[in-house]
Amino acid sequence: MIPAAVIPAEGPTQRTAHRTARRSARQSGPRRRVRRRAAAALVGVAVLGLLTGCDLLAPQDTKYIQETADGVNGDIGPIFIGNAVLLTQQSSSPASLVATLVNQGESSEEVRIVTEAGSETVTVKPAESVQLGTADGQTVTFDGLNAAPGSLADVTFQTSTVTETLQVPVLDGSLPQYQDLVP
Repeated sequence: MIPAAVIPAEGPTQRTAHRTARRSARQSGPRRRVRRRAAAALVGVAVLGLLTGCDLLAPQDTKYIQETADGVNGDIGPIFIGNAVLLTQQSSSPASLVATLVNQGESSEEVRIVTEAGSETVTVKPAESVQLGTADGQTVTFDGLNAAPGSLADVTFQTSTVTETLQVPVLDGSLPQYQDLVP
């Protein structure tokens, strides 16, 4: 036991202040936790906002799909037209169409290909891919197209229900992948 002389005597004011301090310490514990959680949530939201804010300012490349081929693509109903190009030596030479036709439908489709120099028809079976103008594919050649390499030529693709005209680039055999395909 501690002698009474060592313990300072507390007056009513000191006791009240001491009780108030203990009471506020007990009450500030839960409040402090709530404040800490709120501050952590605010910091998290701020960090998340900063990280996703880049999407608002920076262009998103996946929003703008660019063709990485030499030709053009198109759709006519269930038929997908892929990488269509015309190959020729010069404007007075015959032009060969190089393209891929894919039938994504459930029935065979007759695809009529029309230029100012004439037309050709290709049959594409369901779930089939037909190569045009390649060594293993069908040949579609137009005499008298008068399209010079470096220009664009209108080529119309038709099925029984849909028609689409594409501006197809005209190339010569200067690119290695087309050297053997020029008529």
